[in-house]
Amino acid sequence: MFGLLCFFVLLATHFKVESLECSSDKRCRCQTYRGKLWANCENLNLTTAPFFNDDVTGINLARNSIANFPESHPRGILYLDVSENILQKIDMTSLSKYKDLRNLTVSNNKLRTIELGTFENSSKLLHLDISNNRELTIEVLVNVSRDLRNSSSIRVLNFEKLQCTYGVSFNLMKYHTAFLRHTKLEELNLASNRINSLETGVLTELPKSLKRLNLANNILSFGFYLAEFGDLPNIISLNVSFQASFRQLLTKEFLIKCNDTRAVGTRFTEHPDIWRRNPKLSSSLKGNVNISIYLPRNLKTLYFHDNLYKFTLQDYVFKSVHKQMLTHLYMQNNIIYELNGPIVGFESVEHIDFSNNFCGHISSNFFQYFRNLSYLNLSHNALGETLERDKNGDIFQYLRMLTSLDLKRNRVVSLPNKIFRNLNKLENLDVSYNSLNEFSIPINHMTNLLNLDLSNNQLSSLDEETRKALDSISQDKEISVNLKGNRLRCDCENLDFIKWMHTSRKVKFLHFHSYSCIFSNSSKIHFSDIENLLQTLEKQCFSYILLIVVMTSLIIVALTTALSRILYRYRWKLRYMYYVAREKYKDNKLYSHKTHGKQYHFDAFMSYADSDRQFVISLVKFLEDKSSLRLCIHHRDFIPGTGIEDNITNAIHNSRQTVCIMTSHFLESYWCMFELNMARMESIYSRNGENVLFLVALEENAMKKLPFSLMDLIESKSYVEFPEGGDEEEVSAFRSNLKRHLNRVTMSSDT
Repeated sequence: MFGLLCFFVLLATHFKVESLECSSDKRCRCQTYRGKLWANCENLNLTTAPFFNDDVTGINLARNSIANFPESHPRGILYLDVSENILQKIDMTSLSKYKDLRNLTVSNNKLRTIELGTFENSSKLLHLDISNNRELTIEVLVNVSRDLRNSSSIRVLNFEKLQCTYGVSFNLMKYHTAFLRHTKLEELNLASNRINSLETGVLTELPKSLKRLNLANNILSFGFYLAEFGDLPNIISLNVSFQASFRQLLTKEFLIKCNDTRAVGTRFTEHPDIWRRNPKLSSSLKGNVNISIYLPRNLKTLYFHDNLYKFTLQDYVFKSVHKQMLTHLYMQNNIIYELNGPIVGFESVEHIDFSNNFCGHISSNFFQYFRNLSYLNLSHNALGETLERDKNGDIFQYLRMLTSLDLKRNRVVSLPNKIFRNLNKLENLDVSYNSLNEFSIPINHMTNLLNLDLSNNQLSSLDEETRKALDSISQDKEISVNLKGNRLRCDCENLDFIKWMHTSRKVKFLHFHSYSCIFSNSSKIHFSDIENLLQTLEKQCFSYILLIVVMTSLIIVALTTALSRILYRYRWKLRYMYYVAREKYKDNKLYSHKTHGKQYHFDAFMSYADSDRQFVISLVKFLEDKSSLRLCIHHRDFIPGTGIEDNITNAIHNSRQTVCIMTSHFLESYWCMFELNMARMESIYSRNGENVLFLVALEENAMKKLPFSLMDLIESKSYVEFPEGGDEEEVSAFRSNLKRHLNRVTMSSDT
């Protein structure tokens, strides 16, 4: 407690006051403030206190070498600071004439004794600080508390560091503080006194007016006294931090003469039974049930940090006689391996610090009852694997009121997309000093986002979706983004990202000019020369893009050409296969046939041009009348309403042979050439290479006009020429030869 010292510093540095003479030592600085005269004699190497005018109300003698308590100060003094001197004793007459004294600080001296009766006449004393006198021991509480037992003014008592650093532990007994019960004390500091436990009844008999209790830097163990914290109705701040913590070994600490063996004060023998005084504890321990921990009903801040307790947070239940008021919970720098929960009774908590706890696991229901939590610090833990496994975003699902989340230094390699799915009110997100190589989680719903810290990860860029989300969120406000210490890449793929960082107006990049990016050749350039960087990248990427466009175009042209050649070369095969497959799976067949039994609906399909119809009709009539041949001609046997391609394919497929009447009209007709090529494909792919195509050259030189791809038909001699001049005998012989050929094919097929 440095309240009085701080006041003098404030007085000397922040206010313009009139300089006066008020002391026998001219070096003392005398000033008036709010109608009162203050004397500041701090750090003047004084060995005795100087004299002061009677109108002086505040005296600062700190940081001198005064050995005896000053007893010649003005009677009306209100404030006295004698800290950091070499006082060894305060006897019962030292303060006898200072009956108006309100603030007294004697911390950091060499006090060994404060006699009983010293403060008996200090009825107006508000603030007493005797801290950092390590030879006093906590036994001095007996004398001080007894002297102040009837005080209605005392508000603050600072008994910090009254025991030497090293030694056996102590139990705080009721007789130490019993006389304070009827005071109106608001703040009690018992930190750094090697207190191991509290006797049952110590807490229950503390003044009900107590608002702040500091038990930090002791070695408190678990005991029944814990159940009594709930009996402190007006406590708003409780500090039990730095329990059993390591202390720096200092040589000077060993030179302090500990008074651990001094005689203790009068002990009180009245020890009410714990079970009678604590019915809540008694009922909690009956049967196999969880223990409910009762907290002070007005407690707002709980300090439980920097302890060496090793544990996991299980399913504890915290209760209060009235509605819980706790808002701030500080539990950093402990050894809490797991946060399992759920913790019931912390619905009012708004601020939690769980940082640096060696924590490696958080259960999905730990935060179930932290519905009003707005600040959560989980930094400096080992939650990387736990967060990576949270695919459904269960860990933070209940924290809908959270505005600030700190996850830095958690060994996080990746974050699932749904990890922050319910954090709609988040304003500050810190995932710095991890190993993220990408940050692509959805943040569109974080419309209140103000600060995003991604510094010191392994990011090479931010993807387009994240950039769009940041632009959308920052439409009506500025957002701060920190990407310092990442491995940003300088390449064409990241050109748009770098441009976006440079041109963005509402998204502000912290430490932007300290950013750097790496080229493909491992060279590095800083963003302090961002204009030159962008020009260099744009030149490289223009050539690169041009090369990509040219190469892509060439590849497309080459592939298109090759594919076109392949399609052209096998066009008839592909078309044939298409129509055959279409016929195969068609529900209503045009012709019923049994290919496995080699039975065909027609003996021959006659392919001809319409200009040669009369010749074909005459020829067909002769062949059908003079023999039992059944021929297919399109103007008679094709089924109306069926596609031409289907009619042609079915006719060829269901005929033993295809006879093509070759004329110039035939060669010029698309459908005639279609029939010719389909018949060739039928021969190759459906008849196992059997020649089913027979050509009749009706015109002279008709065969010479065949395309080069059909010259194999001439080489195979699979054609006859119609006799020139139309001689009747030759025509009759031609018809007879054709009939004989078709009959032979029919007989061969039947066998």
